[in-house]
Amino acid sequence: MPDEQLHRLEKAMKVLMLSALRELGQKEQIDILDRAGFGQTEIGDLIGTSSKAVSVRLAEIRKARKAAKGKPRG
Repeated sequence: MPDEQLHRLEKAMKVLMLSALRELGQKEQIDILDRAGFGQTEIGDLIGTSSKAVSVRLAEIRKARKAAKGKPRG
């Protein structure tokens, strides 16, 4: 695939992702993008924040997931 076509495809995918995530809070956006396999820098670039902020939120998310796994279901 030529570079120009690849660049256009990447831009289109970014627009679709941002559109799908726009109603969510930052933490939810980060969680979804992390689960989709994006790295911290990529996530930060996509949602307009630093990779450090993404790192902090991911630590919070993973801590909450771990705590939720340990709780018995009602």
